[in-house]
Amino acid sequence: MAHPVLLQRPALWVAAELRGTEAARADVVPPALAVAAGVLQRWLLANRLELERDARSRTALLGDLLRLDTEPGADLRRRVADAGWRLGGWHVGLHIGVPAAVDTVARTQDVVRALRAEDVEAVVVEHGDGWTGWVTFDHEPTAARVRSLATRLQAAHRTFRLGAHMGVGRPHARPEGLAATVAEARDAARLAATRPETGHFLHVDQLGMAQLLLEWTRTDTFEPAARALIAPLLDAPGDLVRTLAAYLDAESSLAETATVLGVHRNTVAARVARISQLLGVDLSRPDERLALHLASRAVTLE
Repeated sequence: MAHPVLLQRPALWVAAELRGTEAARADVVPPALAVAAGVLQRWLLANRLELERDARSRTALLGDLLRLDTEPGADLRRRVADAGWRLGGWHVGLHIGVPAAVDTVARTQDVVRALRAEDVEAVVVEHGDGWTGWVTFDHEPTAARVRSLATRLQAAHRTFRLGAHMGVGRPHARPEGLAATVAEARDAARLAATRPETGHFLHVDQLGMAQLLLEWTRTDTFEPAARALIAPLLDAPGDLVRTLAAYLDAESSLAETATVLGVHRNTVAARVARISQLLGVDLSRPDERLALHLASRAVTLE
């Protein structure tokens, strides 16, 4: 016999199994289960409130660290020590973005366990559209150690199953370096969100020129111009903006673009022809390709 614990989905149940002569007392089990369900529901609510309080505290502390422009004061250092975080050493930032429907507070420990399963001991904080975190080394890590860490982070990322995208920063030293590597990780994660060909995972060292272009496309004047440039594609059917970005990413390879988008090569060819017609451009001209590449990337990231 079972009784639902009406808190949230996925639903939880309390159950009792009656065997042999116990079945004669079946009439007392439903009210007993109802009482037990109420107790369990109150415990879950109290636990949820505690998780949310701890998450708010961690998020506020991270915000204070990322806003630092001088050496941290004694109070901030005490709060960091109480949280078990380290400011010294070399930090490698990471950011995991997830869809808005994901309950980040409830899933934080799942993320921590997935990282630990790959031998990654990281600070993980609910932040923005997912989680921000970092791994701290006592000394400057070698390129080989950073690559090894990135490989293990990517392996953990594959197990999340949350529709997540993940970015990893470069090693930076001391408290001011923490803000720098976290910013790089968030940039990489933004790009990873639009890169299914990389498994929605990017290390900032993989970006090269793309990172510089990302910074450019953040300016106040570029985004309106980018949107105006490709405006004819925005309301047209056929996912034309994403097709244009993928096509230019693939250096005009119809086959590679089809693989990335999961459609037939002929579909890509028809979409590219439609894009050229709507925009009135020649995609073989380098200057027009560059402008459209930047514009489509900016609008896709937005």
